Amino acid sequence: MANREKSTIDYDYVLNTMKQKYNWGDLNPNYFEDFENSGYYTETDNNDDYSEQFNDYMSKIQVGELDEVKKETKTVTTFDAEDFENPENREAIKKALENPSGVTTNKDGSVSVTESKIIRKKDLSNFVNNTNKIDLSESEIMSILVKTQNPIVKKSELVESIQNKILNEARMNDNVRQGFESGENDYSDILGRELTNQLAQESFEEIADNIRRKTGKQNVTIDDVQRLLSTSLMSAAQEEYRMGTENLERKAVDMIRKNFNIPADAVDFDAKITGIPPEMLVGRSLSQQQMDQLSSQAGVKVGKINREGLKMNKGVSQPPQGMSTDELKPKVKRRRLTNAMMHGSARRAQNLHHLDDQLRQENPQLGQNYANLMSANDASYFLLDDQTIKAQGEGGIHAGNVRLDLSGERPKIIAQGMVFPILLHELAKGVVELMSLWSLPEDRSVRQYVLDKTDNLESETNDIRLGTKLWEKFVQQIPADNQEVISLTWNMMQALPDNEFNSIVEGLISNRTESQQKVRRMAEDALEELQREASDDVFGGYEDSPEKDDEDVLTPPQNDDEEPSEPQPEEPSGPDYERMSKRDLQLAIDDALDAGDMDLVRYLGSILNKK
Repeated sequence: MANREKSTIDYDYVLNTMKQKYNWGDLNPNYFEDFENSGYYTETDNNDDYSEQFNDYMSKIQVGELDEVKKETKTVTTFDAEDFENPENREAIKKALENPSGVTTNKDGSVSVTESKIIRKKDLSNFVNNTNKIDLSESEIMSILVKTQNPIVKKSELVESIQNKILNEARMNDNVRQGFESGENDYSDILGRELTNQLAQESFEEIADNIRRKTGKQNVTIDDVQRLLSTSLMSAAQEEYRMGTENLERKAVDMIRKNFNIPADAVDFDAKITGIPPEMLVGRSLSQQQMDQLSSQAGVKVGKINREGLKMNKGVSQPPQGMSTDELKPKVKRRRLTNAMMHGSARRAQNLHHLDDQLRQENPQLGQNYANLMSANDASYFLLDDQTIKAQGEGGIHAGNVRLDLSGERPKIIAQGMVFPILLHELAKGVVELMSLWSLPEDRSVRQYVLDKTDNLESETNDIRLGTKLWEKFVQQIPADNQEVISLTWNMMQALPDNEFNSIVEGLISNRTESQQKVRRMAEDALEELQREASDDVFGGYEDSPEKDDEDVLTPPQNDDEEPSEPQPEEPSGPDYERMSKRDLQLAIDDALDAGDMDLVRYLGSILNKK
């Protein structure tokens, strides 16, 4: 690497000279644009006077026949081939791409960072658009840049084109990332710019890690994610069609009841696996008869998500009479945070399929398809911008939906999902929503105003993006990895006033000790309450029984002559699966599925079933 002085041509001066010498005027805008975007020689195919004049003048400049051209001296950093092995040099070139400077290749094979252009826009577009898989490191991207000749396009255009196609080690969709970094997103009003951006970056880091494991690639493109999503979805849907979706629907309800310990007479469920929307298969809506026909032809269930109660955009309703927007902000904020945490809780439940021995034994590949599908779905929310996600929703493509029916004797959770794990997600979200209802405003007009601002697909996008990490920060403070303790602690949170609830959640995001301790104390109270209830259940049946005599209690005989037993050999060291949390066990099951180790999957599943 070396620094040297280099002279560059003042193109504005040359252009003015051409205008004066050859009377180039406003009648020739194409030549002016071509002139400004080229190096020494024009690339126009026109053999006219303008081309000849241009080439003649530029040739004389190149060979030094014209010395009246103003020149400007600049410092240029030159990188030799071996310099690319140095991470600091790669970082310097990366920064150069982000600033108004350029990259060129010298005759000796070295690379210079200057103000010249670097690559043809047409060539780059062809390269990006015609390449199905881009799996490039930063150094490989740089090699593309420095090897390209006849440069024309600006660096900002180049970087934007590549970044829009490539997800590297820590980069989400540019529009999404910039929205979080700048504060131009709907959560900035809820949490503020810095806290929202922190939560988004933490959320994406975990999701990006997961999708790299699923694809086996360090650099993952949106094409990779969508390919994984579509193949996993179709494979899972075809297998479910073969197995029969009715059995899976019953299984989903049973799993949710068991996970949340819901008595059979407490809540009713209506669960449906809808299959693949026709819009994904044929690009348009179909009648029920047409969908049934397509199902039999494609060997996959085809159906639509019921959009009843589904609201696309945020409402514009005014506050109830006598109340102001500022006065209702804490209630709107609470509902948004609650919605996000509902999604986070549901994401844990979508992996309950790992617990089913029958599914694992009869079709181990199905579990892997489920895991791949949900990982790709999580990543898509960060790789696609808001407008694309919104357009998909408006076009009728919905993965699932859930709503509550409170009109009967018992509350009913009505859930739909394309496939089994999505149905699990929606059912779990419905359960947590049911537990959260009593935190809504009692006043009907206030409640309608709050829901108008919060419960819609437009808001749901960022709720999903941020909810998983938000729920994780809540659960981390609960000493027992037990769903009953988590649920009861959540119920206790719902009893708090709006400002206190909001303050605790903000504190969890910021890792404030005070907020963490408040949740821990509630969780300890919840655990004690559940232990008291369990104790009452166990000993209540013995209250009327006669007491047993002491002699009925047997103790093992003592034998002084008995030799002490020999010490048992130590078990081989390895992961202590018994001590793992549910989340860690689910990750371990994912890894075992990826490795095809079905014995380990069954073993881990048996441990997970006991928790």
